[in-house]
Amino acid sequence: MLYACCMLTGAAPHASRAVDPRPARTRAAIYGALDRLGTRGEHLTVAAVVAEAQVSRSSFYAQFQDLDDVAVQLMSELFADIQRMDANMRRGEGARDATSACLKRFFTECQSRPGLYGAALNGDLSSEARHRIYEILARNVTATAGFSAPRSVDPQIAATFIAAGLLAVVTEWLRCRQPTTEEHLRAQLMSLLPGWVVDPPEPTGNPDA
Repeated sequence: MLYACCMLTGAAPHASRAVDPRPARTRAAIYGALDRLGTRGEHLTVAAVVAEAQVSRSSFYAQFQDLDDVAVQLMSELFADIQRMDANMRRGEGARDATSACLKRFFTECQSRPGLYGAALNGDLSSEARHRIYEILARNVTATAGFSAPRSVDPQIAATFIAAGLLAVVTEWLRCRQPTTEEHLRAQLMSLLPGWVVDPPEPTGNPDA
């Protein structure tokens, strides 16, 4: 069909353009470099990252504005996955299992890159990264609050309260030289979170209830 149309119009047929794999390879190299530098406890700078990743500075800046942007983009991708996981698990396994799994996913990611996230959340890179990560987290909490919070609770205020508290806890956890285990931290937060997040009442089917 494409060839016939081209014959009628005089245009040359062309194949679909293949996706350039280089940006994905560059991002993977940068992520790997961040992980290795973090494991060695080295100070994170763009110069250190590009040297470890063996990519040029121009390649880095083609993907990210700065190290803040790396942390923010990783968190944005993470919470997009978490939001989908939360919605699916709440329909299946239930709210308690969903909340616990989402917290574990978040803490595991933070633990995997403590240097990057610790610097971003502590304001060592800039105050902008912490604020943008807070906004990402607050949007995620708002989505949950929108369908599980009681009518007396404002979802926006609840999201602000929970997101700010969670970031404060994680920031201190990453800063601590002898941090508590992820399991203990998660159990504590499960106890502290509102009941309508962890164990919301079953719908009654009566919209006026």
